[in-house]
Amino acid sequence: MKNGCDRPVYKLGILGSSNIAVPAILEPARFVEKVQITAIANRTLVKAAKLAEAYQIPYVTGSLEELLELGDLDGVYIALSNELHTEWAIRALNAGKHVLVEKPMCLHAQEAERLRLVKDSSAAPKLAEGLMIAYHPWQQALKSIVGSGQFGPLHRIRTRISVPAKDRYAGNYRSVKAKGGGAFTDLGCYWLQFLQTLVGLQPSEIKAQSAFDGPDGCDWTFQAALQYKNGLEAECLTSFELPFRASHTLYFGQTVLTVPDFFRPVKGFYKIKIRHDLPDNRSTLCEFEPMNYYVNQLNAFAEIMSGQRAEMLEATWERLNIQSLIMAEAQQHRVYL
Repeated sequence: MKNGCDRPVYKLGILGSSNIAVPAILEPARFVEKVQITAIANRTLVKAAKLAEAYQIPYVTGSLEELLELGDLDGVYIALSNELHTEWAIRALNAGKHVLVEKPMCLHAQEAERLRLVKDSSAAPKLAEGLMIAYHPWQQALKSIVGSGQFGPLHRIRTRISVPAKDRYAGNYRSVKAKGGGAFTDLGCYWLQFLQTLVGLQPSEIKAQSAFDGPDGCDWTFQAALQYKNGLEAECLTSFELPFRASHTLYFGQTVLTVPDFFRPVKGFYKIKIRHDLPDNRSTLCEFEPMNYYVNQLNAFAEIMSGQRAEMLEATWERLNIQSLIMAEAQQHRVYL
């Protein structure tokens, strides 16, 4: 389908009516002319019907299979529970639909291999993981700063991503091990994607630990560190217990840079800043115009569907592999309190 300006408009359907569907696809679609949300499916039909009414979605069904059979859909967004992501991504690809699947795309290596086999077919539609921070220019700007050497060598990166859960994750997938529960699976992917962009994911040593004392034996606080051959150390703390924080701190030979509150653009159109963090220099080095991560992501998905942007699946497989190695390391070095 094309709009009046002769630009392609992609019709998308939504599989699932979880809370993430509103900020990740329904609200952003208001700002992305290249896509139209034309169908939604959920096993509990009333949930899908409420969203369809609120967002004027013309087709609603209680059958996920039925949605995939629609002939005029170009792609789907998968907002199902974590353990269903791979299964329904494969079904959608086999049905000829492009797929944007909410992170994590896969929970383990076996699922990743199943997706690889489908994507090895040259006729397979496009596939992308909904890791929304990857589609903002601040990461590439920071990579350019590191590469320029203007502040000397980068020797340490410290990241903290903590989102206090209290009781709101009770019964949620984050509290169920088999559904990818735990702080690191939910939050550590943002750290790994950031490192992958900035310095790569080829560490010479991996360290990780957790008490795994959350519900169902999930990790409620998790510490990980990667050591690189050039001496760079990258550390991360993810937690569902500590006060909210989402920040990166980079230690160079001549300065310290921070990216404070880098999650903020998930809530709307907000600025991101890269700042100096020295006692005598708290100035802003870079400031980006207000953006919304999910609007950026939906625009990027439209470009992926059209072939203007690469899928970057090898990067996804690499992240999943490193994440599995980190989790295995933490299991071997479980902290008993």
